[in-house]
Amino acid sequence: MIAPVLALSLLAAGPVGCASEDYVRLYATRAYAPSLDPADIEAMDYMGPTLIDDGVNFAVYSERAERIDLLLFDGPDDELPAQQYTMTRCGDVWSAFVEGVGVGQLYGYVAWGPNWPYVESFYPGSDEGFLRDVDDYGNRFNPNKLLTDPWARAVSRDHDWSRGSLGTGESQRQESTWGAASKSIVIETDTYAWSEAEAEWRAARRDGSRRGWNELIYYEVHPKGFTANGVEGVEHPGTFRGFGEHAGYLAELGITAVELLPIHEKPLDGGYWGYNSLNFFAPEISYAAAYTTYGDPMGVLDEFKWMVDQLHQQGIEVLVDVVYNHTGEGGLWRDKLYYSDAEAEEYAANLDSIEIAGIYSFRGFDNASWYALTEDNLEYWNNTGVGNQTRPNYTPTRRMIMDSLRFMVEELHIDGFRFDLAGILGEEDLNYSLWDDPADTVLQEIIDDPVMQENNTRIIAEPWTAAAYSNLPDWTPIGAFPAATDREGYAWSEWNARFRDWWRSFVNEDGWVLSSSEGGMDGGGVMTGSYDLYAWNGRRPYHSVNAVTFHDGFTMYDLLSYNEKQNGCSPINPECCDNGGYSTWCTAESGEDNNRSRDWGAAGEPFKRQLMRNFFTAMLISHGSPLVLGGDEWMRTQYGNNNAYSTQADNEWNWFRWGEWQAYDERHRMKDFVAQLTRFRLEHTYALSPLDWGSGMPFAWKNERNTEEVDWSGKHLMVHYYNPSGDPSEYGPELAILINMSGYDIGFTLPEDRDWARVVDTQSWFDLGDQPGEAGWLAENPEHDPRSSANISREAPEPIAGGSYTVPGYTIVILEQQLP
Repeated sequence: MIAPVLALSLLAAGPVGCASEDYVRLYATRAYAPSLDPADIEAMDYMGPTLIDDGVNFAVYSERAERIDLLLFDGPDDELPAQQYTMTRCGDVWSAFVEGVGVGQLYGYVAWGPNWPYVESFYPGSDEGFLRDVDDYGNRFNPNKLLTDPWARAVSRDHDWSRGSLGTGESQRQESTWGAASKSIVIETDTYAWSEAEAEWRAARRDGSRRGWNELIYYEVHPKGFTANGVEGVEHPGTFRGFGEHAGYLAELGITAVELLPIHEKPLDGGYWGYNSLNFFAPEISYAAAYTTYGDPMGVLDEFKWMVDQLHQQGIEVLVDVVYNHTGEGGLWRDKLYYSDAEAEEYAANLDSIEIAGIYSFRGFDNASWYALTEDNLEYWNNTGVGNQTRPNYTPTRRMIMDSLRFMVEELHIDGFRFDLAGILGEEDLNYSLWDDPADTVLQEIIDDPVMQENNTRIIAEPWTAAAYSNLPDWTPIGAFPAATDREGYAWSEWNARFRDWWRSFVNEDGWVLSSSEGGMDGGGVMTGSYDLYAWNGRRPYHSVNAVTFHDGFTMYDLLSYNEKQNGCSPINPECCDNGGYSTWCTAESGEDNNRSRDWGAAGEPFKRQLMRNFFTAMLISHGSPLVLGGDEWMRTQYGNNNAYSTQADNEWNWFRWGEWQAYDERHRMKDFVAQLTRFRLEHTYALSPLDWGSGMPFAWKNERNTEEVDWSGKHLMVHYYNPSGDPSEYGPELAILINMSGYDIGFTLPEDRDWARVVDTQSWFDLGDQPGEAGWLAENPEHDPRSSANISREAPEPIAGGSYTVPGYTIVILEQQLP
């Protein structure tokens, strides 16, 4: 290959230090010039591409690079740049201003450092100047690898592996990716015309009038899988646009906030769930019809905004799952090899050397600054369990996290975030076995950030990691996330694993009783917001996000259908059907073992539906913020797979199978039950969702005799929300929640001097009788719509005669006081 001629640098030292000569010339005679002085650049205030009147300023971070070149391309597949400029260092930021370029410009970077210093004879595809793939300080510079901008807002396409490997090591270090790599694109981020309703939405979100913190009902769902199989009314299935086209379904379900699995750019082998981000600004192009249908990578951002706009118009907040704890750059690939016996496994460990790692972006700019390296600087900490662990509390990652969050709130109008393995963000930098004082970490910076607070941004932690911290009493930082230092009630929410595990055991395990403890929480604790976990640092009940199922685990239907995970060969995970199943996705360790599941198949499908209604009811009557896993409302199955995240799992069996569930009346009834129950909760937040500990309608724990001597060693009780004054205008109707998870009927004496009506009864009787010859409520009421649940009567509760109510085993009942 003939070496390209390098253009003269625009960035020789000029009058303003690390600002370019071209910038100085352009603005020297003007009364006003954009603030791009050295202090601003060095402070990382202009990272990525910054559009300026007559050009673009480019800026990237690297402490250890010795030279970084900016490459400008005319086309996404070009092997060689049209222009190439050597960047100027300003502190640890490398900057270049280029006049005459603008929106649509394709670009990338190449970097040299101590392990591969620059020599004039270098050309792409050569090893000129090469010393080592990785040196003793963790440097992995390789100028053959074109680097995407960590702050890019758009990319041209996926990496083309057929044209060049991202790998390093003996056989791959000389493979140039200048043509193969995804190019970054300069775009304008404010071109989308938001609807007229959006301004009102944003204002109401800021002043808190749009929705109270205690009115959140989350729905976790995959942004592609939600519509990829096609559904009526969706013209662009499997895309952001398709998701927006189907926003009405979520409104019909009564959801107030959708929580999207990761939406950021990922590699081709980034897995179905997408927890391998390559960039934390640019949305994934394969999720956008703008790219997949119309070939416009610059339109991806506007399509994402359109989706957000549609959801807001339906009254639904938009949260995204962010994965700042690791990247999808590819690691020491030996970790992904699996063989069937110890000898082969040992052999596999020797197949790839320590020099082999993938270089998309971060690693090529400054491996040691972006990643948590082990003591020898050759390998990586793995408290994530998936490798490529970042340094969230070190300069570049910490700044990128804050820039990414602010960009999504201010430009994309995102309402909140769920942080994957958020415990990593609380680790002490360079000592990753310790949980740091949150005040010294990015966790505190996030919750104290004025942009987050001004917009009432929802901040939610997945509060565990794959690590054990020597300075914490438990193996995870559950309950340890901070509140804001300058605003009461604003704090980190957490996915409440105690709630999840306690309720799974209470329903599925015969010996699990009300007093059984899960991480110090008994039944009373998990039903009232887990006070001991969250109140200690000023957090409120709504900071407990209560769910029974999440994406990483069984679906609710499978939780009641399998005793153990089924993660081998199946339509969900066809990778395990190939090559004898010798894949990391198919190991015995793949997927969670602590499932607390049970195969209730012998009891019949109607009984499993009864237990599902119990789970939904448990979430929606408990203090805190309920979260529904997408598809549970119509009994979605993953055939027992509790870890369906592999790349091959991105298939029609793992997507929402709309045509399948819509054909069955019982699935419609389950969906209707959830839709009515969500509305019931929102109508009764005064009792079921208090804003603070001890606020809202008072309640009493009672036994079946309507006294407060509850047998906490049993599996049944009454929760009575009562009005001390008797003035209905003070709260609303009283509630009596009757819970019976024993295997036999319990007759409850009801609070007297009140008229009660049944709103919810989860027992199977009300869900039976639509099949020929089948006995049940539906058979006795043939005029009832078989696709509408008779287990809930929100608008016309059934009056209860007498002063008692018999609750069958494994049933929850909600009674509501009937006011004059």
